[in-house]
Amino acid sequence: MKRLLIILVVLIVLFSCSNNTQKETKDTTSESSELTKLEIPDNYEELISSEGDLDGDGNDERVIVFDTGIDADFGTEREVFICKKENDEWMLWKKLKGPVMSSESGGVAGDSFNDLIIDKGKIYISHMGGSMEKWYYNHIYEYIDSEFRLVTAVVDYGINCVKWETYHYELRDAKLIYDLAPDECDDVYIEEYCVAIHEEYDLKKIDLLLMDGFEPGNNELKLSDRKEVIYY
Repeated sequence: MKRLLIILVVLIVLFSCSNNTQKETKDTTSESSELTKLEIPDNYEELISSEGDLDGDGNDERVIVFDTGIDADFGTEREVFICKKENDEWMLWKKLKGPVMSSESGGVAGDSFNDLIIDKGKIYISHMGGSMEKWYYNHIYEYIDSEFRLVTAVVDYGINCVKWETYHYELRDAKLIYDLAPDECDDVYIEEYCVAIHEEYDLKKIDLLLMDGFEPGNNELKLSDRKEVIYY
């Protein structure tokens, strides 16, 4: 009887190890099947790249922004490549359109694209533009449910020496913080133009927007007690 129990325990251990090995192999195969050879068209110009672990596997991914040279409504289109390393070679994991604005989308400022960084597993992309009234967009994306999704949008509008408005929208929590502040010049506040305001809103939850196809500044957000529409 004792001998049978020992044999049974050994079989259970072997079966468990076999299942774990099959699962690891399946996961690795699934991940590898998403990767394709990194081929960059001749007309693509690299604008910036950043590296960091985006999916929590302990390995750094690489995010590259390209100007495609393809005509858009304002200048030329941009694309984002997200790459993984396989056998010491960068492979294409995701190709995204939309999150980096075209080359002449900043108004008088021309190219609005400002920066891209990876920090603590998130992708940060910023834009700026305008003339007398300036605007700044900061969008934060995170890898959730096998896709990169927008989790935070920060929009700033301002006129130098007059005022600055900031809308901080957390999509996951469906919360928005609004701040308005006079802009200080020569150590003097222009108080006659505006009074400082701080407001917080609880919004209706929506599905997190996909990074692929997301276009900064083309998404509406309406607040119940305000007439204006916020574009983020």
